[in-house]
Formats: sequence, C-alpha cells, structure tokens
Amino acid sequence: MNMYSDKTDSELVVILQQESLLTFESQLKLRDELNTRAIATDTTALENSIARKLSEINNLDYLKDFGFTAERNADELTITRTNKALFTDIIGIVIGILVFLLGIYGCINLVMTFINGDELDVFTLAYKFTMASLVFIGFTFFSGLKRLFDYTGFELTKQGERITLKKRFDVKLEEINATASDVYLDTEEDTLYLKLGQHTIFTSNADNLIQSMTLKKLTNELKGI
Repeated sequence: MNMYSDKTDSELVVILQQESLLTFESQLKLRDELNTRAIATDTTALENSIARKLSEINNLDYLKDFGFTAERNADELTITRTNKALFTDIIGIVIGILVFLLGIYGCINLVMTFINGDELDVFTLAYKFTMASLVFIGFTFFSGLKRLFDYTGFELTKQGERITLKKRFDVKLEEINATASDVYLDTEEDTLYLKLGQHTIFTSNADNLIQSMTLKKLTNELKGI
C-alpha cells in the first residue's frame, strides 16, 4: 500500500509543496499517488528532484555515501576510497582512543573509590559510573580502524571483461583478478553486499533505496549490462 493512500487530495498538495524535505523513496511514492489520482497540480519541482537523483545514481555520485568515488575513462571504470572517508576514519580512531583512555581512568577511579571506602553522594557516584562507561563508548569508535585497514590502498577496476580488486584482507594488501561474471549482489537481513566471487567489496544498507540503487547500478556497470 502506498504510504499516501490515506491522505486527502488537499493533504497531498500540501505535502507536494514540501517535496524537498522528503526522502527519495517518499518522493517516488508521492508521485505515484498523484498520478493515480490524476490530481491537477504542478509537479515540476517533484519531477525535477526525482530526475536529478536518478541522474546522480546513474553517475554513481552516491558512492560517496559509502566513502568511495568513481572515475570513468574510455572503457575503464575505477572505484577508489575518498580522502574525506579516510580522514573521517582517522579522526574516529583518535577520538575513540581518547574516550577509551578516559574510560580506563574512570574505571580505576571507581574501583579506588570502593577500595578506599569513600563516602559518595548519588550524583558523584553516577558521575564516576558514567566516566567508567566511556570504555564501552570508546570501543564503538574503533570500527573506523577496521575500515582503515580494509580500504587503505583500495582500488576496484573494470577494464573490458577484466575486474581487478585491490583490498586488504587480514591487513595485507592483495590483488584479485576476476571476470565480470564473478560480480554479484547478495542480501543478508538488512545488508546488501557487493561481492567478487567469495570476497566482499563493500556493503550498503538494503533498506536505503538510494544506496541499493547505486550498488545495483555499479554492479550492472561492472558486469557490462
């Protein structure tokens, strides 16, 4: 069922006036509902927004959401990691280390408080527990460390039927040569995987329409479809 099917015509017109605030999927569903009801209203802004996003998907512009960029040259397609994504991972790791160290300090401080038998009010005790919990928060920032190892030196190239993947597996940078037929998409729960044989190139959110369409477009280009 279309998410707008329970809206009145006048409500749809009001939503149309705010189309720039809608997600791409919501824009598509709004257009479908307007067309189904044949409501006489100007949909130019909505159509232009949808067309622009479709063009950006076809140009692989949204690969930046994954931290990658595409470069086309004649019959060659090259995907590399963006400097911005690399910088973001490094910043995340640095912040994670600082937060983790604060958490370690908080844990030691909390343990010493109980060992010394210090009398504490509720607020001070809550503060010390909060500082100690930073250890776990610091761990969440370390996901950037894996990405940094996996994608430093990353390059995915298609030239004719030949596919070349340079990616780190177990830290070591490896080069894998394959053919277009080895490229495919796989879905597991809410994650969409772009794979080359048994190797995962990268993943996206399967519930995000733009990301899914971008990955499908990239897959088709790699396969020469």
